[in-house]
Amino acid sequence: MNTPSRSILNRAARRFMRAFNVFPCNKSLEGLAANLQEKYGYHHTKASQRPVDINRQPLPWFTYPAIEYLAQLDLSNKSIFEWGSGNSSLFFAKRCKQITSVENNKEWFDYCSSQLLSNQKIIFREESAFAEVIDELSTTFDLIIVDSLRRYECVHRCIKYLNDGGLVILDNSDWHPNSSAFLRNHCDLLEVDMHGFGPINSYSWTTSLYFHRNFRFSPREERQPTISAAGIQQVSKYDCPDTAISLDFPNARIND
Repeated sequence: MNTPSRSILNRAARRFMRAFNVFPCNKSLEGLAANLQEKYGYHHTKASQRPVDINRQPLPWFTYPAIEYLAQLDLSNKSIFEWGSGNSSLFFAKRCKQITSVENNKEWFDYCSSQLLSNQKIIFREESAFAEVIDELSTTFDLIIVDSLRRYECVHRCIKYLNDGGLVILDNSDWHPNSSAFLRNHCDLLEVDMHGFGPINSYSWTTSLYFHRNFRFSPREERQPTISAAGIQQVSKYDCPDTAISLDFPNARIND
C-alpha cells in the first residue's frame, strides 16, 4: 500500500476510535504518549486545566495509579471527609454514601456549591480555622482525604475521626514527609505510595494511601484488580487454567 493511502486509512481509523472511545493498547515507545492521551484523556485535562478522564468526567487530582485503585472500590455505603474540594468531591459523591468537604477559597467555594449533588456538603473556612473543621462535625468517617492547606495539622486530627477499617489519603505525600511519617508511625497505618503521572501536571508525584489494620473495603466488581485504562485484557494460562477464561473477560486472550 502506498504512503498516501496508508495515511488516509490511519486517519479514518483514528476518527473511528475517537468516535467510539475504542483504542488498542499501543506498546511502542511512541505509544506511551498516545496511551496517556487516548486512554487517560490527558489532552482533555491539560486543555481544561481540570482533572477529568477521557470522557471529561471528574477525577481527583491524584496520580493515575491511585485513581484507578480507588475507582475499583465499592464506596456506596462509605462516608467521606475531605480537606479541599473540587472534581474529587464530584468523583467520590458519585460513588459514596455521603461526602463532606471544607474549602478556604471563597470563589472556588461558591463555584463548588453550585455543583453539589444531593449527598454532598461543603463548608467554608478561612485558612486559620481550616484544619479544625472536622472537630466540629461530631462524627467519624470511613475515608478521610488530606489534600489542601495545613496538611500536617490535618493528619494530626484525622486519626481521631477515622472509623475502624478505614482509609486516609494524603496527596503530594512526597512533599509532606513528616505528615506521612506521622500517619505511618504514630497512627500505625499501613502506607502504600502511588507514584506516577496524573491529571494536568507534566511531572510525576505521589499520592499515598494509609490503611487501617482492619481495612476491608469490598471491590465494586468480582475481579480485583481490574484492567487499567492502558492495560491489555488477557488472562494467564497458568492462572487456574480451567476457569480463568470464564471469569470476567470471556474474550480475553490467554497469555503466559
